[in-house]
Amino acid sequence: LPATLLLAGLADGHIESSISAYYYTKVGNVFTGALCVIGVFLVAYRLTSWAIDNIATTLAGIAALGVAFFHAAPKNATLSQLRLADVHLTCAAALFILLGAISLFIFPRDMSPDQPDRRWRVNCYMGLGALIWLSIILMPTLNALAGSFYDDNHVFFILETVCVMAFAVSFILKGHGQPSNQDYNKMAEQRLATIRPLADGDTASTGTP
Repeated sequence: LPATLLLAGLADGHIESSISAYYYTKVGNVFTGALCVIGVFLVAYRLTSWAIDNIATTLAGIAALGVAFFHAAPKNATLSQLRLADVHLTCAAALFILLGAISLFIFPRDMSPDQPDRRWRVNCYMGLGALIWLSIILMPTLNALAGSFYDDNHVFFILETVCVMAFAVSFILKGHGQPSNQDYNKMAEQRLATIRPLADGDTASTGTP
């Protein structure tokens, strides 16, 4: 999402001050659509029980949908637009805080104690979660201490991008998406082995190839 918005801004010759500001550009539908996908996925990710893990991901998904549908204030905003922008900022803050918490606390808890690469994965999750929370802290801090530098160099956009990309990396690690991971290849083979006898029996009874 940040990469697409940045490329679109470079093509138009103007980089916006934040990710949310791209709603008012040609790629506004990309901004809204991507956040809707993220929101629905996080809501559906762990909706089977009311454990604290499930609540955190569900709230993050709701916050993402709030960011998508309650927009940032445009230039010369009306009072109603400013009120909607307050909801937008609240949802955005909640989303980033929850994403950091998920990476810091939930993903490390999901690790199996006997997994060989557990230590470095846990360190990665916690480092990425801490990076998200550090970026959140820097947003208002740098704005207060160096407002002109903050605005002129698109610092807010950069910090938002760090938050989004850090969670993306954390979630990819959580998915164990490495094709060379032999442990998960073996697990897949074992599952296929339990399915094949049923499939063979079904083939014999129906005569289908």
